[in-house]
Amino acid sequence: MSQNDEYTQTLTDLGLTLLQAKIYLSLANLGKANVQTISKASKVARQDIYRIMPTLQKLGLAEKIITTPTLYEGTPLKEGLSILLRNRKEEYAKLQKKTTSLINKSPANIGKIDLQHEEDSQFKITSERTLFLKMHKSLHQKAQMSIDSIIPLIPASPKLVDSCSNFKRAIKRDVKIQLILQKTEKLMLRELQALEKNPLFKLKYLAPPIPFGMHIFDKKEVTLSVSEKNGLPSLWSNNPNLVKLAANYFDEMWNKAEDNPN
Repeated sequence: MSQNDEYTQTLTDLGLTLLQAKIYLSLANLGKANVQTISKASKVARQDIYRIMPTLQKLGLAEKIITTPTLYEGTPLKEGLSILLRNRKEEYAKLQKKTTSLINKSPANIGKIDLQHEEDSQFKITSERTLFLKMHKSLHQKAQMSIDSIIPLIPASPKLVDSCSNFKRAIKRDVKIQLILQKTEKLMLRELQALEKNPLFKLKYLAPPIPFGMHIFDKKEVTLSVSEKNGLPSLWSNNPNLVKLAANYFDEMWNKAEDNPN
């Protein structure tokens, strides 16, 4: 990546559009220039420059010089970056204040996950990690009989750490756990070793790679990882046919799995 590309990327990260970033960067390098010169340097059409320049002026990134032809003077890049960063911090502070206010005003029941009664929506895709963890915690808490899980990650993964905590709480309610992990040479988590001592917890291993993660709760609800990369997005469903297919797949994998992790 060239230095100009790095500057352009930083400017867009700070809130400018791509065209705004190109025009401002060219003007900052030129110092003073008319629209024709800016257009040539930035490779942006003149009509776009006429349209965008008032915004750059408002942001403090450019000044208009009344001459014939009209000239524009760019704010030095170091100063311009500081202005944009300060603006971004101020916007974030305002957003944080508004968000805090809304959270304080919201009724306690807003945002609670109630999957049991979502009969009209039997499929959900969750792409954000915090929402996914919240959903999974709720599903583990609701489970009354069994949880069958396949986690295609090494035991040191954060996802497995979270799952161990959920499993531990479920076992206290006499929920039976069956877990399939990917074989690995790495040492197991202490939490996992502690769970293995409980007769309600059963653990087996499959040779890598395990194609996707899956969790089945009471043979009534299932979550499936849609992506092989990091487990997200994840599909949740209480559709009986999908849950049955998932349970059959789990049973097949369980029969193929081995007790030895290496």
